[in-house]
Amino acid sequence: MEKELYQALDTFFQAYLKQRDIEKTLSLVTDDVYSLGTGEEEIALNKRELEQLLRQEMEGLPMPIRYRILDYHEKQCTPDCLHCFCRVETTIDQGEVPPLFYSTRFTGTFRREGGRWLASQLHMSEASRSQDREEFFPLHYISKQAEAMDGKAQKEILDIVCRIMPGGIIGGYIEEGFPLYVINDTMLEMMGYTYEEFVEAVDGMVANSFHEDDADRVTREVLERMKTNREYSIEYRVRKKDGGYLWVYDVGRKITTEDGREAIISVLMDVSKDVQNRIRLMEESSRDFLTEVYNRRGGESLLKERMKIPMPYAFLMLDLDDFKQVNDLYGHEEGDRMLYYTGAVLKQAFRQSDVVIRVGGDEFAVLAYPCSDADAIQRKAEQVIRRYEEEARRRYPESGTSISIGGICGRQRRSFQELYRLADQVLYEAKRVKGCCRIRRIDMEE
Repeated sequence: MEKELYQALDTFFQAYLKQRDIEKTLSLVTDDVYSLGTGEEEIALNKRELEQLLRQEMEGLPMPIRYRILDYHEKQCTPDCLHCFCRVETTIDQGEVPPLFYSTRFTGTFRREGGRWLASQLHMSEASRSQDREEFFPLHYISKQAEAMDGKAQKEILDIVCRIMPGGIIGGYIEEGFPLYVINDTMLEMMGYTYEEFVEAVDGMVANSFHEDDADRVTREVLERMKTNREYSIEYRVRKKDGGYLWVYDVGRKITTEDGREAIISVLMDVSKDVQNRIRLMEESSRDFLTEVYNRRGGESLLKERMKIPMPYAFLMLDLDDFKQVNDLYGHEEGDRMLYYTGAVLKQAFRQSDVVIRVGGDEFAVLAYPCSDADAIQRKAEQVIRRYEEEARRRYPESGTSISIGGICGRQRRSFQELYRLADQVLYEAKRVKGCCRIRRIDMEE
């Protein structure tokens, strides 16, 4: 589903970039709009000042500009206030000359006024550290050599950005642990700290704010990108004062600070809701709708993760004997109830950390990991067989359905397909008797 603010943002860029319509563009911003462009003097603190910047720009660059909105994110501040972040790729056609391409990063705040979303804060950042005076908000197309921004101007721009940026800003020196260079109030509020509390909590090191499971990956990827590029983007978790964590989308770039040290300045957007929704959707897509256990795709994915660390395990294949009789004699609705019951029994019998899978039809599988006690697995399997048969006799006495279980206990890393094949061979032996369990120990001595 399209995010609520996206259409308003697209309408703004249509008027500003494609149509080059100043009046229409200004009708889409609030009277007290703040805008920060990519040049030293591209700052507007109200609609009148923004109009002056737009007129200067369009005198020098009147032609339509094609654009694409990429990597779009938004978050709600209040019911009538939304923040957004995205990349904007633009193209200017020059006739016989090759077209000009440019990519910027955009953050904005929009307020709902009179039933419309109007921009109240606009900020564009570019990939280079400098820009000539004659370049206009918010795009740079002149291919001349730019002069480096002096330290004082850079510091003033950074101070302004830190005050008005809707996302969190944090900066660290490119040194071990990323010693803290700067952090804005928005970032502190997102994490629940005061400045002094944050510095004390992370011991002055930005890397100490990363989730322990993400820290090595983030440090490695950022430093690798800094060797060949000035920018990066990455998603990870940062620690909050209350002990919880925020998922953030971090877009950072390398700068040289006023004291000559290299540092990274990052804009962090809170994407926790997006990540949680993504995890929920992934979880839902990996579950069997009827039985609420993992489907084959989800089960294979989890098994692959488990097998990365060699540990003793048990893998069982379960087949419902004569299950067709339940459907034929009592109806498919009753058959579905019995499949659901089977999934519930398996989840109750095995540990929460074990993986229960509906492979398909009336066939299930269980990965007990870690597991070095084949006798314990045998007892659990026999318990499942008894419970299933008791329920089947009570509800479907004429069906004669039962469960046959065949499995292996091993230690060697194997794929789902290999485990399936080995366990299915044992299951074939169990089905000759029906209603019994056979488990074979393989490579347990390793």
